[in-house]
Amino acid sequence: MAIVSLTALVTLAATAMAQGSQTQVTWASVVYTYHGERIPFLHGGPYNLSPLGAQQALNAGQIIRDRYISAPANGSQLTIAMPINGLSVNDINNSQMEVLSLSDEYITASALAFMQGLYPQRSTNSEVVDEESILGNGTLVQFPLEGYQYPNVGTVSTLDFNYIWLGGNIGCTNYSINQVNTLASQSFTNVMTANEEFYQSLASSVFWAFDPSIVNLGNAYTLYEYALFQYTHNKTVYESLSPASLTRLRNLASYQQWLFNTPSSTSTSNVNAIAGQTLATHIFTQLSKNIASGGISDKLSLFFGSFQPMLSFFALSGLSKGPSASSFQGLPEYGSSMSFELFSYVPRRQGRNLTVTFPNAQDLWVRFLFRNGTSDTDPMVAYPLFGRGNSEVEMSWKDFENGMSTFAVDDVSEWCTSCHSVNLFCQAIESNMSNSSGVTVSGSSSKGLPAWAAGLIGATIVLGLFIIGAVALCLLGFRVDQREKKNSGAGSANGDISVLKRSGSGGFKGAEKLASDTDLTLKTGAGATVIRHERVGSWELNESPVSPGTRTHGSLDKEIESGRVVSGADYSRRSEDGLGEHPVKPVEHV
Repeated sequence: MAIVSLTALVTLAATAMAQGSQTQVTWASVVYTYHGERIPFLHGGPYNLSPLGAQQALNAGQIIRDRYISAPANGSQLTIAMPINGLSVNDINNSQMEVLSLSDEYITASALAFMQGLYPQRSTNSEVVDEESILGNGTLVQFPLEGYQYPNVGTVSTLDFNYIWLGGNIGCTNYSINQVNTLASQSFTNVMTANEEFYQSLASSVFWAFDPSIVNLGNAYTLYEYALFQYTHNKTVYESLSPASLTRLRNLASYQQWLFNTPSSTSTSNVNAIAGQTLATHIFTQLSKNIASGGISDKLSLFFGSFQPMLSFFALSGLSKGPSASSFQGLPEYGSSMSFELFSYVPRRQGRNLTVTFPNAQDLWVRFLFRNGTSDTDPMVAYPLFGRGNSEVEMSWKDFENGMSTFAVDDVSEWCTSCHSVNLFCQAIESNMSNSSGVTVSGSSSKGLPAWAAGLIGATIVLGLFIIGAVALCLLGFRVDQREKKNSGAGSANGDISVLKRSGSGGFKGAEKLASDTDLTLKTGAGATVIRHERVGSWELNESPVSPGTRTHGSLDKEIESGRVVSGADYSRRSEDGLGEHPVKPVEHV
């Protein structure tokens, strides 16, 4: 029997007692899942989901199935079955769910593996045979791969404003500027100095393939991700790297990312936690849709992304300061899931197929659950939100709404303003707002134009401008030159933070890298050098921050002319350490 934590046992027992005279009817659930293990950015590409990562995501889906669809015959030791009312059990019904993922390969692949666990293959030998599986001559025909079921997984890229609900930190200029300011702060510099000897002790073993100058706290997450991957897959590293050192690398990575993704104690702005603010909006929106439909639509919403929204939400919701604070102050494990379930109670009756009327909003409850990891000893555990006690893991819908509203950013234009973003859709929204009063693009607001109408207007404007620009280029003449990349310099000195870059011509993209892809070197007041990745000449990002202490934007052409830009960036992947695509080798200081 698997050993389950004491907290999990207490939670499960409390839930069982609450069901003594009443039974729970689950109406909807929203689940956010952190992707499985991927090929780290310091490793040779392609940066895809690993086989272990796929198994982690599969396991995450299986546990969600155990809770919300159909418990295994012998029950589950990791969660109690709380099946969602009316949700299809055997056949996947895409109309009942929303499955949304960021467009990174390892995240969409995690979503697909998760769905295999949620709705496994159907066999005509063991499952009910559908009419469409039988041919006129009596032959049974099954879907390929022994009955594989096909989920409808929506993916959102940075050209679609809906991506901010799953990755609000991506493309947020002020978020990036705050990261640079954090690295330049005296407190961070002190911690970096205190851990310099530890990092250098691993420079000749675990990180032997990289320039020792990049092995420091400034690259904490990227280094930990690489070390964890090598420890898992490389026998030599497994035998030489002690578990204590790996744990220390993880703790330092958690320290760095906590500073990057949670509200700063020295600032009134919550832009560091913007990813949690936008995620909160979409969670609330999906549950609201289920209520508005009387429990018919949006029964199960599944979101897939990275860890930043989780860290931000832990801090904003009070989880990191509550009774179980220690569980919410560090990086989550691969495949971790947090769930928000909407339910009500009805008197216990005999029989399971009785029709239950959807209740009024005042009779609805919300419960938050978190599963940190995908091992046999990682249960789904309910935790209280918004500073409540351990006995208050269930809250009324109204209390949940009030709690989420204190920090949610539910308006795209508000996100654009808070981030000072130069994303293309932000420019379109700002143009719409200046030309038409009361136009709002929102995840849940009903003021002004609906979201689809405002988005259609913005897309039309963008398409028109793009066509006009293309015609102008054709008329005036347009030529693409292949320019040779210049060496960027030797290395860093004087304790500067250096950010890594893969060796080889063409950087991380190799032959696919464009000559216009550049690394913007920022020299902070504390002597920290950080390389921000920007796209020069891009129709999407034609401006960038030029100083970590300001919010003004200027043309990157001027940056290039002044010598402050060094070529060598890769834009094929977004980094999870918050410092661009990948850490890069030191460049000359300017």
